[in-house]
Amino acid sequence: MKRTNYGKLLGVIVAVFTLSFSISPAVAESNIKEGVKGFDKGVSWANVVPLKKVTFVNFDKDSYLDDYAYLAAVPTTVFYDKDNGRLFSYPLLYYQDPYPVEDDKERSLNARQGIDYFMEDWMSYCNGKLDGMTLINVPESKVEQWSSRNITTIKGSDPYSIASKIALHDWSYSDYAVVAVVEEEFEKVDIETTGEIKGIIPAGFNLKEMKFEMEQPNIGVGGNYEAFEITEPYKYVVANMFWKNVAVDLDLQLYDDQLGMADASSNWNVFYGAGETVGSYVYHYGTWEIGVTYMPTQGFSDGKMKSMFQHVQENNGVLSKVGSVFSKFGLNLGKHTENVDIKLYPGVDVTLNEPVSFGCRDVEIKLMWDNPNVALGMVVLDTSGAETAISPSKEEIVEGVNRSSTERVIHLDRLGETAEGSRYYICVFALDNITRPVEFKIEYSWHQEESRKEGDCLASATEGAVLASVLNAPMLYVSTADVPLVTSEALYKLGVKEVYLLNLGNHASRSVIDKLKGICKVREYRDYKDVYDEIRGYTGRNDVIF
Repeated sequence: MKRTNYGKLLGVIVAVFTLSFSISPAVAESNIKEGVKGFDKGVSWANVVPLKKVTFVNFDKDSYLDDYAYLAAVPTTVFYDKDNGRLFSYPLLYYQDPYPVEDDKERSLNARQGIDYFMEDWMSYCNGKLDGMTLINVPESKVEQWSSRNITTIKGSDPYSIASKIALHDWSYSDYAVVAVVEEEFEKVDIETTGEIKGIIPAGFNLKEMKFEMEQPNIGVGGNYEAFEITEPYKYVVANMFWKNVAVDLDLQLYDDQLGMADASSNWNVFYGAGETVGSYVYHYGTWEIGVTYMPTQGFSDGKMKSMFQHVQENNGVLSKVGSVFSKFGLNLGKHTENVDIKLYPGVDVTLNEPVSFGCRDVEIKLMWDNPNVALGMVVLDTSGAETAISPSKEEIVEGVNRSSTERVIHLDRLGETAEGSRYYICVFALDNITRPVEFKIEYSWHQEESRKEGDCLASATEGAVLASVLNAPMLYVSTADVPLVTSEALYKLGVKEVYLLNLGNHASRSVIDKLKGICKVREYRDYKDVYDEIRGYTGRNDVIF
């Protein structure tokens, strides 16, 4: 039951807390009064009433057992009171023993300190005593410092028994249950993909430079914008602004008029000086704009930045008077201009020969060229054309690139899988004028270390947890080959009339589906979009929280 990616499920779990749920018996245990409306701030779509409880799941870095247990516990820790329009919620946490820190650089590995800090605050909110604590594969002796009126201990060595015990503890009956198709262990995968692309940047591809003298806007009063045109063969644009007065903190934005804001910079600080740099792949030819602001402001008009945003020419109001006062102290906030330098870099786009596989990891893309007298750069573009990675960075382009090498390398931890018929692109652009053709070669490689089946099973469990929470239903598991006895017994004991079967990727055998149909009605989900639509149909929301 080896695990290759320990944290991927947790981002989805946070999103569960914004969904809709039904009332749980846990509310009665916590003596919540009907008049309590809950907190109305935060990401949740309804008011939230915290329950004075906690659930701990023992963390296991070597398997998915803890992930499956965590997911099965999700529907028990967040639920919706439809009658009063409020969410009830309490913490669901991984438990870890203290890490034996021997060096300061190892302190970030000690997750236990975060648990302790959180529980210190949570116990304070609970007036020093919890109403309930659920321990999943966590010994009670390890949590004695956190007092609780009731403690429930659930033990299990497989996801099927743990999920069944959770379900039978928190539900006395249920018309519905969510069942996810999972496996405890997955076949080890290590598939390497390599490829090569060759291309040419033609002679006559020359850089283009522009300079704008732009007036400083006053604090909080719109911004100033200048338009310019980008035409073929330019593929990348960089704008740089630098000013001498360190008391002034300006921001710089770059706009594609057909798309909107392509980049923004507000990086000024005392360590790096008064300057901002923005850059972008050229998504569309035509009008682009730069904006200088003290803070980005936006509105809606005819779609052009000059008309969408306030263009400050004169300011005879309070801010200009304030500026005259500051000028007496050497901080002149009156009318000033700053230079913005813009450079356009010509280039070509090439397409990867292979589609990016599921579970793509350890990506390396290397650009090499034959002329040591010129410098090239590259941008990785996803299937929709969005900029994913670049070398050199826009800051390196402004500061000056290393010209001792005729190659550039981009390393990425992962790339998203491509849909059928779509490909990633590489934009190769020139950082110097090209007087004769420059031949280049791109070598790329990546590894697939996770099978499609593994990803589908984890997704089934994750989406199943969300759907179970929406339905206020228990979450159970089956394997791809069998319905475990503990699962079928739980379905019978709960009186389940209909199962929502999460079989993403269609990995469950026919016998599994037939056995479930012998117990109750089965509603099966094989496609991701179908379960997404089902969840959105209940919640009416499209929220994703990372």
